[in-house]
Amino acid sequence: MQKIKRTVHSAKRVNLINKLVENLTSNKIFSGKTNRRKESESTIQRSLFLDLEDILMSHFDVSKKRAKIITDTGFQWEQKTTTSVSNFPFFSRQHRPDSVLKLYDGFRIAIELKKGDSGATLRAGIGQALVYSTQYNFVIYIYVDMTPKYDIRSSVTGAKESHLISSLWSNQNIKFVVV
Repeated sequence: MQKIKRTVHSAKRVNLINKLVENLTSNKIFSGKTNRRKESESTIQRSLFLDLEDILMSHFDVSKKRAKIITDTGFQWEQKTTTSVSNFPFFSRQHRPDSVLKLYDGFRIAIELKKGDSGATLRAGIGQALVYSTQYNFVIYIYVDMTPKYDIRSSVTGAKESHLISSLWSNQNIKFVVV
């Protein structure tokens, strides 16, 4: 059986992932001014992903021209009309993340966003992220907590939850955040 080689957590890559997560999760759609309960998952994705060019320019010291090239050619998103995210087979079924950011030398980051208020949607997203980790260098999984009191978001500091989040990162290169 062939072992899947994990991408190394270099300081540069960890910084990139952390900055992307920080910027994606601090989007205005998650502020108290927007009622995210009314917004569809695709609307939330659109709000997050349309800011990607600005994120690259402001936080990664990338020129406007280079940021445009990256987003035009290296960013695939299921709602972007000029590109689409390719499916890949796993357990005889086709899978694809919501979006993929392709950077240098084939370095690829899958981004998955799930909106929900149940254990079923939370588990489905974790399962999807695990599958994507077999094909991509890193996976960013953003779970949008729709519970009335944000119970899921509040629980991430629990011992079992923290252990799982840490394990997903260290063993599978999955950055899992709840907003």
